[in-house]
Order: sequence, then structure tokens, then C-alpha cells
Amino acid sequence: MAQSCPVVGYILKEETVSSLTHSVMPGTYVLEIDHPFPGYYDIEAIDLTKPRSTLLLTREAINWETILRTAERLNVFLPFQLNAAYAEVHDGSRIHPAIRIQGMRNFDDIRTVQQALAQEGFVFVKSRKKLKRYPVLIKIQKFFHIKALAEGIYADTKRTEMSYCLLPQKPNWEFFRKITMDVKYNATDQIFDVCLATFFMDDTIRDAIRIYKPNATLPFLEEIRSLYLKYLAYY
Repeated sequence: MAQSCPVVGYILKEETVSSLTHSVMPGTYVLEIDHPFPGYYDIEAIDLTKPRSTLLLTREAINWETILRTAERLNVFLPFQLNAAYAEVHDGSRIHPAIRIQGMRNFDDIRTVQQALAQEGFVFVKSRKKLKRYPVLIKIQKFFHIKALAEGIYADTKRTEMSYCLLPQKPNWEFFRKITMDVKYNATDQIFDVCLATFFMDDTIRDAIRIYKPNATLPFLEEIRSLYLKYLAYY
């Protein structure tokens, strides 16, 4: 059996976000992802009683090492396990630096995290106009724990609902969205969510798609990868 290989990289995904006006530090701008994995879950299936994935917009970009070291210190005394990563929110031509946080038990924990980060010197963007279900592109730096299943296909050993298929090159987002529509139209199973991923591994950069589908079979993943390769070459 192939061994799990830890790698670093990032994902790029389109999400609808809304600004939070409750349970946050006064005067700060916080975005909540409304509907994670929309290609798989209906909105009615999402638990709306607790935070899903929250973006704290910061005045300046903060490197990932600083965020990780700060989260490690905070987790010593926080009553929940904070997961924090560097993120960018792409809104048209504008790029907003942010910290993506997960692991909170309830919405009030968001304010607790903000206050702790503020004491560490983090400065948040001031509140802006309220957004409701607004589409943006989000880039999130991540650790991945993957193992090879077949040529160009990897399973996530920590989040088993995730799988990855390597691509020969990275498509731009609009092209990726177009060929994803073609892939879903022609796939035998259309119930999955997909985004772009990039790995820094094997002394180089590897581009991939991340597939969200619990219990995805190898034949399904092989079919999806084959369709993406077909449409990448076709257009």
C-alpha cells in the first residue's frame, strides 16, 4: 500500500460569501462561506447553526508561517482547536489578504479568535458594505496528506472525502469553469464538487483538481480525470 505523503500547496475555488455583522469584533470585516461544496450538497443540507469557513480580512498580507505559529500558541488556551491559514479573496481585479479560520464551536468563537489575534498584533480591515451571497474566488494555502491510488490520482488520507487528479497544466478559472460544465454533462455521476489545487512536491509544482465526493471509487476518479484531460486537449 502506498504511503501517505505530506505536501504543501493551495486550492483555488469559487464560493458565495456573506459578511457577518454579529459575533465579530465591532468595526471589522468578516466573511462567511455560505454554501461549501455546492456541487455536492444542497443548501438545505448545510448546518447553518455554526460557522463553516470564516475569512478574517486583514489590513496587510501576513505570511503563512506567522499565522501557523500564532495559531499554535493560541491553541494552548483556546477551548477549541483553531485551524488557521493564509488566504486571498479575489474580487474582480482586487485581491484582499485574509486569514481563513475553522474549528469554532459556534459563532461567538469568531470574536474570541479575533480578539486573541488582535492581541498578537494582527490588524483587521474595517467593516464595509454588507454582502449577501456574493461570488468570489478564494485561494487558501494548505497542508495535504495524500497517497497515490493510480497514475495521476491521489486520495486524501486525513479528509477521506477529498481526492485529487493531476493535470498537465493549470487552466485559468474561466476556462476551468467551462470545461467543468462539459465534464459534468458527460460524467456518469454528476454529484461531486471540484476546484483547482496546486502541490509543491517532487521538487516541482503539480497542478490538479480537488474532488469532493465521499466514498469516491477509483473508476469514478479515473473517469473524471480522463474527461478533464480530454477537454483540456480539445479546446
